[in-house]
Amino acid sequence: MNIHRHRWGLVVAAGCLASCGVLQEPGPGGERGGASMELTVDITGGSDVSGFLFEIERCGGNGERIEARRSLEDLRIPGMIPTLEDNPLDRSSAHLFSDFFTVAEPGCYDIRVQPLQANGEPSTQCYEGRATSVQVRAKQTTEVLIMSQCEADHTGTLDVIAALNQPPVIVSMEYSPSKFIFECEEVEVCVTARDVNADPMRFEFEQVGGQALYMGPELVREEQDGELARACMKAAPLWNGTYEFRVRVYDMVHENGELVRMEDFVGRPSHAEMVFPVHTNWDIELECYDEATGEFHLLPGVREIQRAPGCNPIWPAQFYCSPYKWDDVARTCPGGVFQPQEVYPACDEVLPAGN
Repeated sequence: MNIHRHRWGLVVAAGCLASCGVLQEPGPGGERGGASMELTVDITGGSDVSGFLFEIERCGGNGERIEARRSLEDLRIPGMIPTLEDNPLDRSSAHLFSDFFTVAEPGCYDIRVQPLQANGEPSTQCYEGRATSVQVRAKQTTEVLIMSQCEADHTGTLDVIAALNQPPVIVSMEYSPSKFIFECEEVEVCVTARDVNADPMRFEFEQVGGQALYMGPELVREEQDGELARACMKAAPLWNGTYEFRVRVYDMVHENGELVRMEDFVGRPSHAEMVFPVHTNWDIELECYDEATGEFHLLPGVREIQRAPGCNPIWPAQFYCSPYKWDDVARTCPGGVFQPQEVYPACDEVLPAGN
């Protein structure tokens, strides 16, 4: 007997089937090809397919449509069958399938195969397959292989990179003009930090002790070159006393187009921290009095004071005429009139000639 074999790769789905001829002879009970199914679930393939519905009709729709349901076979194809190996399935492959064999009158046929779930409903994972214009010849078997393509839960790839991060370290601090300043005098403190990973660094200054400031702390400069970053803050105290400040240096990382703190990104602390003092004193004791002009001048060796704009210190008259600050106001401020010569040396006695 001659066998004609045809192959169709159709729309989508992965279970395969081999079917043959059409217009089967009635089976027991008057059913054509039988309608009952003992379904074998596609456990190996991972789909919801338990069998196939075969639909066969004459080309052009003339004549009776034949329907038959078949469960999945217990075998796989090509299954070492020489005529099926590499034709088209690779000889080393293994595909579940259903098979429907019937006797058919010679002619042209259209075939549809629908993968079914165990409850008889169409598969939700695998697609129907079709073969059109299949020719059945007299005295011959026409064998048709139709591929039904299935969807799959596709995999991805995972690449895990474990990187080390070190926090910044403060390496130096500089005061200008000094750690010891006068009331209303501006002080600038510069902090240098190193990050061995060369991450971007951000500095934050805040006051943590002492009386209220007249100004600051204010970040005035911030720069970085490789592993080293430097930032400066400026402040001006209003009263004498000790003021404490804290600087924190954070390493930064990019997230959603912005720089965020590394410690917020990783959930672990990653910053350098230092608390430092600034001591403030009155400058009124470091002056001399020019009786001719009524002005006060700093004594030799005392630096010029850069007071914060708008900041008014305690003037000599305020101090030496206040019983809350000075205990000899009767001498220095008799009748409420300040007598600077009682407190200050004459400038012409202590200043070099011409000053």
